[in-house]
Formats: sequence, C-alpha cells, structure tokens
Amino acid sequence: MKVILNAQAIQSISVFQNMTGSSVIDYLSEGDEIFFVVAQGQYGLTVGKGGAKIRNAEKLFKKSIRIIEYSPDIKEFIKNIIPETQEIDVREDHIEVHVKQQDRAKVIGKGGRKIKIINQFLGRLFGSKTLKVK
Repeated sequence: MKVILNAQAIQSISVFQNMTGSSVIDYLSEGDEIFFVVAQGQYGLTVGKGGAKIRNAEKLFKKSIRIIEYSPDIKEFIKNIIPETQEIDVREDHIEVHVKQQDRAKVIGKGGRKIKIINQFLGRLFGSKTLKVK
C-alpha cells in the first residue's frame, strides 16, 4: 500500500529527522500526539541520551511524541508497538494479539483510539491486516 503524505507531514518528518539524526519510515499525527516509525535499530538514536532528543522535539512540536521501531517482520513490529504482547497469531484476514487481562484497556486505548492507530500503521506498512486484542 502506498502512503501519501501531505506537505505538513513531510515538513514534520524532515524537522524530526534533522533533530534526531534518525530515518523516519512513517508518520501519523493524531490529536495531541505524533507517532513516528523509525528505521530498524534506530530507537536509541532517536530518543537520545536520557530522552533528551524526544523532549526537545516535544517542545518544538508542542505535542507528545511516540516512537515505534520498524521491523520487516510483522510479529516483531507488533511487539515493538505493543510491548505487553504475550502471543501473536497471524491469520489470513487478521492478527490476534494476546495480552494479560489487566493490560487490555491500556493496549486498546480510550474508545479504541490506540487500536485504530496501530491498524493504520499495519495497513500502511504491511497491507490490510486488522489487529484484534484477546
């Protein structure tokens, strides 16, 4: 699936890459949060020592920033985006992620907000698989 970014997204990615020295693969701005998917192995570079680079970026963008490390393996990518994952079942039409009962609400987010964002990234980066939390 091709991802089409608008001018503001391209500008935000460019500024973020210059600030952190990382390579951004995908970007999503949702409400008061910005999500950046960075290249595999660049999470530490992006965050910076003690989180300094992220704090500076949050001040500049005036939004909370979430970093997700990319992996070409869909299971590894899901573990990066949902650290609470205990088991992943990749099916033909959807993906089931098993988490502890107490982590379920945190993973889904208020009104399913986090799941919608995760599904957007999965659709954009891996095709049209839908994630379900069990």
